Amino acid sequence: MNIIKCFLTVNPNEKFYDFVKQLPNIDNTYICIDKNNHAIPNYDGKVKLIKINNKICESEGFRNTHSIIKGATSREKALYYFYKNDINYDYIWFIEEDVFIPTMTTIENIDAKYPDNDLLVSDNIIDNEKRKNWHHNTLVNKQLAGKIPHPYPCAMICAIRCSKTLLECIFAHALKYKTLFFCEVMFNTIALHNNLNIKVIEELKTIIWRKKWNKNEININNLYHPVKSIEKQYELRKFDI
Repeated sequence: MNIIKCFLTVNPNEKFYDFVKQLPNIDNTYICIDKNNHAIPNYDGKVKLIKINNKICESEGFRNTHSIIKGATSREKALYYFYKNDINYDYIWFIEEDVFIPTMTTIENIDAKYPDNDLLVSDNIIDNEKRKNWHHNTLVNKQLAGKIPHPYPCAMICAIRCSKTLLECIFAHALKYKTLFFCEVMFNTIALHNNLNIKVIEELKTIIWRKKWNKNEININNLYHPVKSIEKQYELRKFDI
């Protein structure tokens, strides 16, 4: 399998970059930066950077996956980049910068365990009674009216792995409707409605909205969200990098 890791960031600092460039398979590792004028201190070119003008993404429909921010963020820029460029891959991890990776091989170990699923994700909540009063229902129903029928499954997607097939379906939606839709619904919903394989895995069950993680809670096989401080990520890491 040819697997890419793409980190979604706002303005990554030097310490974050130092960690990323020591991960395995650096030739298949990218950092997508939200703030186009941001420069990573002491950047040495070892990891590929994605910086794209917001209006370019938006003009082709890669926009509106955030519930508050209008237009393109690092997520849309990354999606646009892999749509626009002829890159050989089977799967892509999209990982937000506040996701904690316990060891240098945690991601590769997950890949080895799940070799052939279109979407690896933390959950796959179908819109039923459990989601009746979900605060994003109004937004999602408005975005998808006349485009995709119910159900609209959702999950926390701070760290997910997508197949090339799933991404091609997402690209097609952006081009057809000139917009995407709320990210916590988009990946699961497009996978479901294109009869793709969604796999909820234990290793991503620790991708949750809010929690203060302690070192004694860390399982080196899992990814964790949120750990917003890069210094805290270093402190929690089981093995020296």
